[in-house]
Amino acid sequence: MAVPHDRLGEPVLTFDGRAAGRRTWAWLCLLGLASLALVPAAVVYLRDRVWWVGVPALLLCMGYAAAAGWIAGRDRPRVRNRVASLHTGGLAVTGPDGEAEYTWDELASVTVSGRRRGSRVRWCFTIVSYGGAELRLGDDIPDVQVLGVAVAKEVTARIVPRHLAAVRAGEPVRLGPFTVDLDGVEKDGERLPWKAVQDVAIENGMVTVHTYAGWTDLMAVASRMPDAAAFAALCHQVRGPSGSS
Repeated sequence: MAVPHDRLGEPVLTFDGRAAGRRTWAWLCLLGLASLALVPAAVVYLRDRVWWVGVPALLLCMGYAAAAGWIAGRDRPRVRNRVASLHTGGLAVTGPDGEAEYTWDELASVTVSGRRRGSRVRWCFTIVSYGGAELRLGDDIPDVQVLGVAVAKEVTARIVPRHLAAVRAGEPVRLGPFTVDLDGVEKDGERLPWKAVQDVAIENGMVTVHTYAGWTDLMAVASRMPDAAAFAALCHQVRGPSGSS
């Protein structure tokens, strides 16, 4: 997809969900037709008690149908998939609802969520602009994790310096359920001074403010917290390498 808008800069990567959608539909059609084609043979040979032909035909028919069902459940085929384009200066997404494009400076926050299904994680990135518009990047876009991480990195790189400047000017900054200031971090009325904070990490789907012995960790669900990565980065910069601001 080529986006002719100069304000987004040069194109870097394109994530074309249409190609992946066509492959999924092709496999579903082939497996479905193969399964249907074997039904008459299985019925005829089983009726005539020609087991050595009827049983394998039936098993193949069931196998093809099961494979089609597995692919449909895994890939969730859509009639129209979206195309996302990553640029040096922003992001563009084209789909059934039209085209949306944002420069990096127009994006206010990114929320990351991942739901595991077997060995696969379904990622969803919810992006909110300063104008209030919301854009969701899901598994209808191939390699959405790569795209979402790139967007989150760009947004984080822009909002952390602003938040850091506000904190150093003596203003508290709120990110999700946490409030950060020069003296420490707070959540739901529980406050930790920076000397009590050992580390801030995002792991196992949680944002955790790890503390030294004698203090209680502060935790939040990462998928419900916008800009979790920015919060962790801000804490690391405010507290400094020695554990104090």
